[in-house]
Amino acid sequence: MLDQAISSGAGLVLNLLLARWLSAEEYGAFAVAFAGALFMSGFHNVLLLEPMTVMGPSRYADRLQTYLRSQAKLNTVLVLILSGLVMLTGVVLALDHSRELGGAFLACGVALPFILLLWVARRMCYVVQRPSAALAGSGLYLVLISGGLFELHARGSLTLVTTFGLMAVASLAASLVLLQQLGIFAALGHRGNSLNLKHLAGENWKYGRWLVASNILYNAFGQIQIFLVAGALGLGAAGVLRAMQMPALVMTQVTTATGLIVLPSMSSDFGCGSMAQLRRKAWLTSLFLATAALLYGVALIIFAGTTEHILYGGKYATYIWLIPMFAFLPLCNGFATGYSMALRASNKPHFDLLANSVAAPVGVISCVLFMHFWGIGGAVSSMALAYAINSGLYFWSYRHEHR
Repeated sequence: MLDQAISSGAGLVLNLLLARWLSAEEYGAFAVAFAGALFMSGFHNVLLLEPMTVMGPSRYADRLQTYLRSQAKLNTVLVLILSGLVMLTGVVLALDHSRELGGAFLACGVALPFILLLWVARRMCYVVQRPSAALAGSGLYLVLISGGLFELHARGSLTLVTTFGLMAVASLAASLVLLQQLGIFAALGHRGNSLNLKHLAGENWKYGRWLVASNILYNAFGQIQIFLVAGALGLGAAGVLRAMQMPALVMTQVTTATGLIVLPSMSSDFGCGSMAQLRRKAWLTSLFLATAALLYGVALIIFAGTTEHILYGGKYATYIWLIPMFAFLPLCNGFATGYSMALRASNKPHFDLLANSVAAPVGVISCVLFMHFWGIGGAVSSMALAYAINSGLYFWSYRHEHR
């Protein structure tokens, strides 16, 4: 939990300082570019990170280090493809006279392989039950990001390009530390220390194929709003939307972290046939996270004005009313997390596709309609509606499979 807190804290520090120091338009360009990178990273998660987390402890417990070395090789191929797609988007945008946004995508594409490498290294630490090692990497990343941002700001050199460059350097440094501790570099090129990569890639695909479409659909209701707001209302409005979402993202990060922690444990329960234990962990996780999200949301409603002043110094005071609206999102996420992780641990990720296939069209259509009447507030309302439908379907799917 401490590792997840520090890792998430580094992302929050980055976004909060950029929202405070950059113009709304510049921060909007960063938010849109990074949202595009997160979309691509979703494929990385479902085709590498999640299969590794689920199948590593259950199928390769007796040769985990060899398994992780092989996954590291697959990661290299996958991240280069994803990074290339992000940079290609940047080129298209730059040619389409969106030079600021195109430059942001190009810089983000260059940084993406290093960012995802750190994600892989930290997840490997979880697979081998060494979260303390992940903590060291996250701590180093936080120090480098925080110190680098203040140094760039003091020198007047804080731009979108230098920000993504800093993220790349900090991620690479932390990744090298973790991979060395895990012994991934040892005999990396020796044929006897690698599994059949074609077989491993097929295994990852067999697990993640349902989640590929699900990732696209999830972004259709979870991330599409920032693109639609940027297109309809401008990059400044996208920056406002992201800045006002940041306080609620603290609880969202807690929810995500908890899901990552319980997934390997639930996978182990499933592999051992301990279904009662798996079900118990599912409802306890959802109960804990939903309760915590509810209490946190009430606090955001009460202290919305104070929160904005502390974080942004009144820069976004006109939009304080958006903060309580965003508080509903982590409540839905928290309620669904235990049930969704139980389904994935049970090797039934197709229910993820079901939930997202319903929520996605609702999110897209409602965003277009709601923005027409209520502007930025309509985009947030659209997200709340889609998240509520998504969490409800996760609960229904879990009850259907675990009666």
